[in-house]
Amino acid sequence: MQYLIFGLVTGSILAMATVGFSMVRQTEGFLNIAHGQFLALAAFLGLLACRDLGLPVWAAALFAAITTGAVAVILSIVIFEPIRQKGALVQLFSSVGVAYVVYGTLVMVFGANLQNYPVTFGASYRVLGVEVSFGEIAIIATAAVSILALHLFLTKTSAGVSIRAVAGNPDLARVRGISTRSVSYQVWFVAGFLAGLAGVMIGIIGAVGPELGWQNIILILAAAVLGGLGSTYGVIVASLMLGLAMDLSSLLIPTSYRTVVAFVALIIVLLVRPSGLFSVRQRKQAA
Repeated sequence: MQYLIFGLVTGSILAMATVGFSMVRQTEGFLNIAHGQFLALAAFLGLLACRDLGLPVWAAALFAAITTGAVAVILSIVIFEPIRQKGALVQLFSSVGVAYVVYGTLVMVFGANLQNYPVTFGASYRVLGVEVSFGEIAIIATAAVSILALHLFLTKTSAGVSIRAVAGNPDLARVRGISTRSVSYQVWFVAGFLAGLAGVMIGIIGAVGPELGWQNIILILAAAVLGGLGSTYGVIVASLMLGLAMDLSSLLIPTSYRTVVAFVALIIVLLVRPSGLFSVRQRKQAA
């Protein structure tokens, strides 16, 4: 049961990191490899705010998430918007270049050494024989609230409806008078904000280093493909499943093989359902 808690924590963080990646894929039409660096940027910003500015961890996380969301919007305006008409492949390779630039900047500013947040997981509680720390509860609760808030935003607000319309059919949405540019900015901010929260949480439970972005973009890609690139809610479920699979596998194999487990699961699923477990496109074609 203890590993189940670890898996829920891992899956919750991965879900927050992946859902924004999936939204950008749906609305912008390309895989943003620089998304992983949003996590690394936020982890360092949160560390800076918490350690050097003395902010409480929740305020540091909020500061890092908002700043990362703003950076994501700026990058979309400066880099990705001018090359949108050149196609998804150009945007994909441009995102790789952006990732290396952000990575190099982080190394230059913060250094290459691993650093730790000056926080602890707090008191531990025993529930049904399982020891759960306050920090683990906070991470799972934050992920749940964030995903619920995103669901309400997408389904109950006019901005959310516009995002769903652009994701479903951008040409039709444009004809109906929806500003695709405004929708794009909103999606980039949400993606950066959620990635920022995930990055801070990864830094809190582990360590902060410039390699954090490269390490996690692989898992984000795996979760996105596993859930289906056209399904926002599918990638959330797939992220939780992947987190549970990686941590529960520690009962049988060394923890150093956690990432291998993720890719074995991905390969098996792709052999059976090439478009992912919860692909919207596949369901539409079947209908």
